[in-house]
Amino acid sequence: MKPRWWLFILASAAFIVGVAVLMRVAKRDEAWHPWDGEGIARDLDSMRADTLRLLVMDDPLVWENGPKGGTGLAYEWMERFAKAEGLRLAVRVATESDSLLAWLWQGQGDLVIAPVPEQHGHARHFAYTDELWRLEPFIATQRPEVGSDGNASISAANDSVLISRSSAFAADAYRFERDQVPATGKAFHSRTEEELFVDLVLGDGGRLVVADLRAGHAAKRFPLLQFEGPIGQPIPWRFMARRDSPALLEALNGWIARDGGAREQLVRAFTDPLTLPGPLRPRRMKAVDRDSISPFDQYFRSHADGLSFDWRLLAAMAWKESRFDSTVTSHKGAMGIMQIMPRTAARLGLDTSSVVDDHIRAAARYIARMDTLWMRAVPDREQRMRFVLASYNAGPGHIIDAQRLAAQLGLDPMRWEGHVERAVLLLAKPRYFMRPEMKNGYCKGSQVFHYVRGVLAVYAQLKRA
Repeated sequence: MKPRWWLFILASAAFIVGVAVLMRVAKRDEAWHPWDGEGIARDLDSMRADTLRLLVMDDPLVWENGPKGGTGLAYEWMERFAKAEGLRLAVRVATESDSLLAWLWQGQGDLVIAPVPEQHGHARHFAYTDELWRLEPFIATQRPEVGSDGNASISAANDSVLISRSSAFAADAYRFERDQVPATGKAFHSRTEEELFVDLVLGDGGRLVVADLRAGHAAKRFPLLQFEGPIGQPIPWRFMARRDSPALLEALNGWIARDGGAREQLVRAFTDPLTLPGPLRPRRMKAVDRDSISPFDQYFRSHADGLSFDWRLLAAMAWKESRFDSTVTSHKGAMGIMQIMPRTAARLGLDTSSVVDDHIRAAARYIARMDTLWMRAVPDREQRMRFVLASYNAGPGHIIDAQRLAAQLGLDPMRWEGHVERAVLLLAKPRYFMRPEMKNGYCKGSQVFHYVRGVLAVYAQLKRA
């Protein structure tokens, strides 16, 4: 029996020592950061000799590669600073905030301009500029949809609230309002806030924490989403440099103090007022006479004879386009009751002498062409009607791009609602419309989205009258 007790004691001691060693290793690993070790000394004079290297994340509020070069709220403010200081800018893009900090410490960049979570230990290596903007946390969710029964519904969302680990609100010390984000309801995600936001646009359920500036940037561009908040206290957006760049920090802080309202001007250029949360409700005609929709019903009826769609679709389009005003001309030059663009009008034989009858005839001919164009790609007649309307509004090229993009993103390229209409919204983002296979460039997808839904709502109303 005695040897067995000694074996037990020895095994227990070995176990305790092993646990202690593992705890020390874990503690050491926890304290280690990718920016530990010797940094790189580099300040404003060196940057003037070559470039000021900005560390960014691909995000419309920070930096993104547009058709004419770099754009983004923070980047465009830095362009003004660089011009004043005689500096040339270079950009390096990261996919996570830890990479930004590691690159900064290793000298692969000079300034982090993306908002990053401020964590304990950063102050030993890095210094911050004065505050540029204040960020307030909002929750982004899918906007409820109104069904045929008139009731609003929304796809089931995960109870947790997603927060990107790269978000400024992912800081350990930050606390949300408990009723909006309970302590057990936070789910941190390794993907960037921009990537999670695109997932939301594509219809993935859930709730996502975003900054108020992102909410304002997205408010009109993505009408399928709604934003509610603030759900916590604001935090500062400050740029980050190494502590061995005091001249750079001094120059930046001086520019912040005397930028003459440039930051506010940029915010106004990049954001719109937030719309109220609630279901999407397309605008309808206030009153519909059972005997007469408009003074032009005879033209709608006669020119719809060759179409596969009801004449009231033409009437709904005319109401949406011009409210039946044959004299109106848009700021882009679209004219007449059907708001036909000048180049299209010329191809259809319209000029300034054309009367309402001519405009409706030309619109009907164009719709017939679009119907033929989409017949093979979208054989279902009801779905094809939506693609025809979208093509009338934005041109078929953009809608072909949207259909191709929908297929790439795992959406159904032959269904409009919830599928291609989501893809067309993303054609307002450079990372999508600048893909080589997108042949027609930028598209104001929100305009197409509202147009199709608006015409269909009025069309349904006219058919019920």
